[in-house]
Amino acid sequence: MIFTFDSSQVGAPVLSGSAGALRAVIKACLVDGFGAGPVATLTVSGGIATATYAGAHPFKVGYVAQFAGATPAGLNGNKVILSVTGTSVTFAAPGVPDGAATGTITSKAAPAGWQELFAGALTNVIALKPSVVEATGCVLRVDDTGAINARVRAYEAMSDISTGVGMTPLESQAAGGLWWPKSATANATARAWILVADARGFYLAVAPAGGDRYTLLFAGDIASLK
Repeated sequence: MIFTFDSSQVGAPVLSGSAGALRAVIKACLVDGFGAGPVATLTVSGGIATATYAGAHPFKVGYVAQFAGATPAGLNGNKVILSVTGTSVTFAAPGVPDGAATGTITSKAAPAGWQELFAGALTNVIALKPSVVEATGCVLRVDDTGAINARVRAYEAMSDISTGVGMTPLESQAAGGLWWPKSATANATARAWILVADARGFYLAVAPAGGDRYTLLFAGDIASLK
């Protein structure tokens, strides 16, 4: 399943020239999800489920929503959005009988299913890896303590937030790691971003100077996006 996120979604984290801003975007998209809220009604007709909301929602056509708390249980889990209005979305619900769902139903932009390691160990630093069993177990470390750029390394494995084996790039190749841009200015001005992920890799496009000129970044276990 392909997961798509962008900065225009309701509840999306804000990317800016501030420490921790890029970490927040990556964590929200890959690990936690965002834009969580209650579903007012959820009904099924002819194999199509319609969720309605009291206000705005974070979903777009082709994006993935994660539903929880509904009965029948077949309405829960990750669902690809088929259509949207300002206060409703639809998704396929094959095999679910027609009618209204019950329960305390919630939804959010579904995370791509990555695993965060050593959570909270170091402020504005994140280490994460794909959680699927076929992945190699390699770890991406993002040091987002700077304002306009983050520093990035990969490891074959890590024993804590700052220690690992099989590091790349080596210090001799790029002292301190690679640079990932966030913003051309060290302030809270919001910058546009788009992140497309699957269970093993992701592409992140950011517009550090504003406008529609994006810098494309990639990280992953393998280049598995199709």
